[in-house]
Amino acid sequence: MQAYQPIACARYDYLELACIRGYPLLLELRGGERVNGKAITTESRADKSEWLVIETPVQTRSIRLDQILAITPTLEGADFGRVIISTAQ
Repeated sequence: MQAYQPIACARYDYLELACIRGYPLLLELRGGERVNGKAITTESRADKSEWLVIETPVQTRSIRLDQILAITPTLEGADFGRVIISTAQ
């Protein structure tokens, strides 16, 4: 995997809100994968990379933020709609 590329702070705010509210999300990832899961928390690692922790029906999964193209809350009445997190490179 390539070196971590930080995402824009304004986009990080949407991820934090999703975690605070425990929103179920549809994540669109690089490479075309789509993942559904409940936003749990964000975390930073020793290598300075940032991750979103989600709970899926099968497992808890950590996804590096620069691998997320977009998030969409699947809860009706969520505070935001689809948000582009990072652009494809």
